[in-house]
Amino acid sequence: MRNSVYDNVAFQGGVSLPPQSFSGSSAVNGNVVNTQGMTDAILRAYGAAPSNPGTVANLVVTLQESTTGNSGWTNALDNTGTVIGFTLTGVIGVTGTTASGSPIITAMTSVTGLYVGQAIAGTGIPSGSVITAIQSTTAITISANATSSNTSEALTFSVEGQARIEGLGLNRHQYLRAVVTPAFTGGSSPAILGFAEIVQGGPPQQLPQNPAVSNT
Repeated sequence: MRNSVYDNVAFQGGVSLPPQSFSGSSAVNGNVVNTQGMTDAILRAYGAAPSNPGTVANLVVTLQESTTGNSGWTNALDNTGTVIGFTLTGVIGVTGTTASGSPIITAMTSVTGLYVGQAIAGTGIPSGSVITAIQSTTAITISANATSSNTSEALTFSVEGQARIEGLGLNRHQYLRAVVTPAFTGGSSPAILGFAEIVQGGPPQQLPQNPAVSNT
């Protein structure tokens, strides 16, 4: 994962929407997270390389909040009134040329949306490989040598994102959950294996609690 959006904050744990295959177009609600005693949090999500990606493979990740944790869920807003969340957009249609015994992929049709640490999959690319360097607009280096030589090989990549959760201890409802809504176009049975989580941190002491407003 990338570095935390919080600087110098030690997060103490997290509650996840468990890893699963997201498909179709129905929203999937995550586990309820009780923020009592916490002062900082982030919303984080990850999607593996999509299967049969077609032309569009997105996961829309949204934070929701509730005063009871059982009902009355609404989209959580930041201090500008914007819904907290993000869209994970699959990198679709990228091809490259591999050479057996080399970790360098050349003749890339695009490196837009790629980053160091991103998982990559394709014919001749060992399982678990990740990008270790973006060499140029047409070449990348991965963490393992290719096992076969292929020209214009279709490549797929993981996607991830995170967002600050503001207002714990001030004006945020006590109970939070992540909601993931998949969106696909094309592909015979597109799906993305992924998860979403709310990672919390803060001092060990318990803060005064009002069930209607988190940690207030």
